Amino acid sequence: MSESQVVIRRATTGDLAAVSSYGGELIRQHHAYDSQRFIGFDAIKIDLPVFYREQLVREDAAILVAELGGRIVGYAFVRLEAESFINLSDATAWIHEIYVDESARGQGVSALLMKAAINAARRLGSGSVMLSVAPGNARARKLFDRHGFRLTMHEMRLDLADKEEP
Repeated sequence: MSESQVVIRRATTGDLAAVSSYGGELIRQHHAYDSQRFIGFDAIKIDLPVFYREQLVREDAAILVAELGGRIVGYAFVRLEAESFINLSDATAWIHEIYVDESARGQGVSALLMKAAINAARRLGSGSVMLSVAPGNARARKLFDRHGFRLTMHEMRLDLADKEEP
């Protein structure tokens, strides 16, 4: 596939159904990786189209879509997050979500979407970009490695229902 076949652009309200559908797929994917860590789609207490609609108008956020043959095949959600004492981090842009439909995977769409997300972070005024990735998502980890991301933290979890008090 040539880069000219894929169009990466800012999402519009007309794209909310596709973005919300892919957002739901991303939730299901993470829940399948680790159902104790990631809540399932049925437990989500947020209306995805309403959430994404709110993000579209924020000056500190960008939702990008990837179009192939006039069809949306993926999206990325980037938002500038404030400095955090809790996380010991400066204000930075986070790529909170990036997803490409299975039908378009392996065709370079994710790389183009990632480049556009990094550029969106620059346009938001960020000097860095953060993201997180599920350990089971080897394909995404390889994509992020190819774009220069480095490991900065390991998240760990203890499920108290599984452990007796010491």
